[in-house]
Amino acid sequence: MKHLLQTMLTVFFCLAMLLAAQAQTQDVKNVDVKSLSQSEIDKAQKAMSDAGLSEEEAIQLARQRGATEQQISDMRKRLQEQDTSKQNMYNLYEEPETLPEEQEDTYLSQRKAELRTDLEVFGAYLFNNENLTFEPQVNIQTPKNYEIGFGDQLLIQIWGNSQNTYQLRVNNNGQIVIPDLGPVYVAGLSFDEAEKKIVKNLTAIYADMGADNPGTFAQLDMGQLRSIRVNMLGEVVTPGTYTLPVTATVFNGLYLSGGPNEIGSFRNIKVIRNNKIEKVIDIYNLLINADPSDNITLKDGDIVIVPPAEKQVVVNGEFKRNGIFEIKEGEMLNDLVRFAGGFNAGAFLGNTQIVRKTQQGQQIIDVPYEQLGTTPLVKGDTIQNTLITDRFENRVSIEGAVYHPGEYEWTEGLSLAQLIEKADKLLPEAFKGRGLITRYNSDRTTSAIAFDVEDINSGKQNILLQPDDEVLIKTHFDLKEQPYITVNGEVLEPGPFNWSKGMTLGDAIFLAGGLTEGADSTFIEIARRLSYNDATVLSDTIGHVIIANISRGLQFGKNDAEMKLQPWDQVSVRTAPNFKQNETVFISGEVTYAGAYAITNKQMRISDLVQMAGGTTPKAYLQGATLERFSEELGAEQVAINLQNILNTPRSDKDLLLKNSDRLNIPEFMQTVKIIGSVQNPFSITFESGRNARYYVERTGGFQAQANKKKTYVQYPNGETAVTKGFIFRRYPKVTPGSVVVVPEKPEKERPQGLWLAIASTMSSMAVAIATVINVSK
Repeated sequence: MKHLLQTMLTVFFCLAMLLAAQAQTQDVKNVDVKSLSQSEIDKAQKAMSDAGLSEEEAIQLARQRGATEQQISDMRKRLQEQDTSKQNMYNLYEEPETLPEEQEDTYLSQRKAELRTDLEVFGAYLFNNENLTFEPQVNIQTPKNYEIGFGDQLLIQIWGNSQNTYQLRVNNNGQIVIPDLGPVYVAGLSFDEAEKKIVKNLTAIYADMGADNPGTFAQLDMGQLRSIRVNMLGEVVTPGTYTLPVTATVFNGLYLSGGPNEIGSFRNIKVIRNNKIEKVIDIYNLLINADPSDNITLKDGDIVIVPPAEKQVVVNGEFKRNGIFEIKEGEMLNDLVRFAGGFNAGAFLGNTQIVRKTQQGQQIIDVPYEQLGTTPLVKGDTIQNTLITDRFENRVSIEGAVYHPGEYEWTEGLSLAQLIEKADKLLPEAFKGRGLITRYNSDRTTSAIAFDVEDINSGKQNILLQPDDEVLIKTHFDLKEQPYITVNGEVLEPGPFNWSKGMTLGDAIFLAGGLTEGADSTFIEIARRLSYNDATVLSDTIGHVIIANISRGLQFGKNDAEMKLQPWDQVSVRTAPNFKQNETVFISGEVTYAGAYAITNKQMRISDLVQMAGGTTPKAYLQGATLERFSEELGAEQVAINLQNILNTPRSDKDLLLKNSDRLNIPEFMQTVKIIGSVQNPFSITFESGRNARYYVERTGGFQAQANKKKTYVQYPNGETAVTKGFIFRRYPKVTPGSVVVVPEKPEKERPQGLWLAIASTMSSMAVAIATVINVSK
């Protein structure tokens, strides 16, 4: 249907232009369309195309010139015959639906070789790095020098006065067939050349495309690119035939094949094309010189051969790169050093060593720095270099009581006084009596040279220094124990403090943060050790104690001014005899006023607390009362009490004195007894007066088989415990309301296998002995 509409439009255009041309010489109605020549039909078509008339304009123009409907019909038939003829011609050049290249497997090869990071060969990381890939790229901009080949798809965009799109594939004859134009040979042309040729040919269809002021434009793009097959041979990790995009380069092929293996060459890779060596590739050009020119584009049928490396050497030591390097004929040791990135900053340049294998073993060759450029290498050489020594040639050092201690340059004739001047002179606290020079002898042993610091500083004495001399000048603080005092007891910040001359007791308390609320400022003990003179006399006295007092506000006063402290004094601030922090006890349960109560008397007891709480309620169960006490050693613990006896005989021994944080709980009367442990049915049952533990166990179904009956015990509500007594006739403890009857299990007995083995061995030995005696007696 689309083809028919295009034909009708062409008829109208051509008829209008043809009749308009004929009207100049004869009447339009007298034109015989059937007798027109083919050249006249073609000429009319071109004129119509150049004019750019629309369908309605062409029909209107033909009728204005007097064309009849019969003439329009005849013109349509002539153009249909011409269109059929052209279509038959195009069929001769049309590409088959599937090109031979497309029938082949166009699957692009993927890398099969695993990434290896253990290769020591220089350059191997180029093809074995997860952060660096030479995976062939398909979606890239077509370069202008790209060579068009069989199977390539070309996209032609037409825009402007005319719009059209062509998707054409290069057939086996190297042509694309443009509808209404015919075949155009493009195989072998560069992309830029093909674009110019196609645009030039398109002007035959789009006349204004080639005008000085064109109204129609064309652009050539590449569609689906063809693939090529390349053979990767020799010392590659995975040799084989690889299908690559037509834009692939040598490095793309090497990456897919895993790159050269351990013995493969990185510097003599050959690309063979049409049975000739097209290119010899040296990957070092890229790695060392940043020159990618060897990375040429591959073509279909290329063979890439990686031969074995002819000369490999090992670099090990103070070089920026260590590993295995490949050397070409004529390259010297300095070339290898360049490949290795040069020497490290700490390398000893005076001597580079070559370890060379010979038929007799190995030999070492020392190469001075100036001979690196003239020293050849052989296969298997190992090149090594060491660090320079860490010894200084011209160093002296000074430490201690100078403003800028450290290392300084030694020069011939440098004196000790000059070194002190370099170090910006002595500190005020420098000890002037003695200094020490440590000097290294020729055998690296040391000698000590003492000097008088004061004489050196005044110029009375001078000492010439030698390289590596170490000068030490100490401060007078370094040569004696730093004096201090200690403040402990009722102060806010107890601890040791540096002693200063003229320090008083008030100063010490001030440094310790002042007195606490519980401090007794009228009784402060100062423990003072013996003086140097006293300590030289053997006696039982090892120190002195001074009792002093001070104002609580630390105001200046006579006592404070007179009480000067000495080094090593120990100041102890005592607690006031009757000072106590607020202490609280708690009572809960069946009392009139439960809550917290302050301890106001050291003799306050449990009965006092109950009385302060308004006494017990009628529901109170006194036998179940418990006392919980907290101690730093044990934490919270329950103390067993008998509150009934305490209230009956207040202030007796059973009426305990209360302590801070004690908690007294008086429960409500209890009516049940709980039975747990190794019984048939553990549960709680109603209390019955006068019954013992055995009765309540029987109420639960009796003992279990593994029950340890003689260990049955009763835990009373107040925390006390009663156990079963008796051996043959057991006396089970009585039970009170709220008690817990506990029946433990018998411990599992381990079978004494070792004991039975020992018995068996003994019996066997006895049997042997008896048999021996019988035989002897016979």
